[in-house]
Amino acid sequence: MKKIREEVLYKYPFFQPVDGYRYSVDALLLSGFIRSKERKINILDIGTGSGIITLLLSKRFPQWEFSAMEIQKDLYEIALENFKIHKLDVDLIEGDYRDIKGNEIYDFIISNPPFFNQGHLPKNESEAIARHELTGDMESLIKKVKKLLKGGGYFYVIYPADRMAELLTKMSNNKLEPFALKLIYPSQGKSASLVMVVAKKNHKGRLQVLSPFYISDEMGEDSREIKELYDKGVLEW
Repeated sequence: MKKIREEVLYKYPFFQPVDGYRYSVDALLLSGFIRSKERKINILDIGTGSGIITLLLSKRFPQWEFSAMEIQKDLYEIALENFKIHKLDVDLIEGDYRDIKGNEIYDFIISNPPFFNQGHLPKNESEAIARHELTGDMESLIKKVKKLLKGGGYFYVIYPADRMAELLTKMSNNKLEPFALKLIYPSQGKSASLVMVVAKKNHKGRLQVLSPFYISDEMGEDSREIKELYDKGVLEW
């Protein structure tokens, strides 16, 4: 797979495929959404792609223990190179998350998973696997997360807003109770396109519905929120 070297947030060198799946604003949003005051966190990134979310989190939380998994060999190799550039000690696994063995291993699990279960498939196979539920679906992901997450651990995910009800129901059915959610809008006056949810294993409290996030302002330019995300890499909540 041909790759090109770019810069993430204008400061971090990063390889991406020339063709096929490339990270989008989804990854920046999800990495910025994650928060913790704990110094030692064991975290797994399911479907890491070229490693963008793990890379960004490592800059904010260098003391954490990082694991990442990618099913596509070409993307796995690019992620390996990206981690090497930044001298990151990541337990990078090539394979299917459904094959991970063990129980209650991780404090945090994050995923920007394939979330289209219908519609036209891209001609590029790598992009099709990354964006469509060809190698796993919401149900199998949540069931595996339940097994791998420690009691009281957190699961962070970004998903289409029009599948939010399905996502929240399946989480609750698997004792991953939604802890907080944030809706993402292309701009004011338009319907939400994405939702970010953090669920807590065996959580008994109420759901926090956070303030909305707008990608563009009324003039079609980058919103204040997205500029702050590019600048700081963090979504405060």
